[in-house]
Amino acid sequence: MAVILISGGSGLVGKALTARLLDEKHEVRILSRNPSKGYPVPSYYWNIEKKEIDGEAFHNVDHIVHLAGAGIADSCWTEARKKEIFESRIKSIQLIESRIIKKGIRLKSFVGASAVGFYGMRTSEKIYKETDGSGNDLLSDVCVQWEKSYEPFINYSDKHCVIRTSVVLSREGGALQKLIPLFKAGFGSAIGNGRQYMPWIHPDDLVSIYMKALFDPEYHGVYNAASSHTVTNETFSQTLAKELGKPYFMPAVPGFILKIIFGEMAGLLLNGSRVSNQKLLDAGFKFKYDSLESAFHNLIKGA
Repeated sequence: MAVILISGGSGLVGKALTARLLDEKHEVRILSRNPSKGYPVPSYYWNIEKKEIDGEAFHNVDHIVHLAGAGIADSCWTEARKKEIFESRIKSIQLIESRIIKKGIRLKSFVGASAVGFYGMRTSEKIYKETDGSGNDLLSDVCVQWEKSYEPFINYSDKHCVIRTSVVLSREGGALQKLIPLFKAGFGSAIGNGRQYMPWIHPDDLVSIYMKALFDPEYHGVYNAASSHTVTNETFSQTLAKELGKPYFMPAVPGFILKIIFGEMAGLLLNGSRVSNQKLLDAGFKFKYDSLESAFHNLIKGA
């Protein structure tokens, strides 16, 4: 049994990872601004702005998973929101690092979240690998700084992994949860020209990747967490409508409308490129849901 500390443990990925870890009889702790007995695992206080963190969270800790960060697409990118997106990621891991240094802790593994947005909000036919460079927009800059903040943990852990996550399909939150009611009501459509790619992953597969990153000694460095079956936004929308048994005839949402509504953040919806998961496949990783149809069938019909 290992002791794992998770930041961002109350989020979509954190909850799913916690459940898997508990199933495998590990001890899980999470950091929270509002520690509560309502969590399924012990929660410990931290406050990023005040640079406060409960040292007891680190007692005998073996592994740390850093998932904390304000949601990229939760609200429009005002200057204040941009600052929050950066600081919620960077200052939080710096706070954890300060405690690791103070207590002289040596971790068995450190795993940090990132995103395929590292490669930039752009649409191209290029398939991006982990060795490719970053883009030059806000999202890529966030990811670059995010990953750079993890570098000190190379010195504090036996192994160090970064997971660049694609769109996580879940009925518990995220994009799919918001889309299903619209498609059920018959308002499903593509976005913009519909030709932008949508790298995606089923939460069960994402959790399995985190488990490998935590415990498999062969896993080191950066991994693109995306299924092999990357589709365009139009194909994604058509497949979702079909799985829900709904017609697909609505005109695509014009890009200029999204730019008026969301401003700079519209780039998240209007652009997207493919990413390679070959590094995972070469490591022997087996996807449980590697086609969009199988993922939708499981998430929507539970099969």
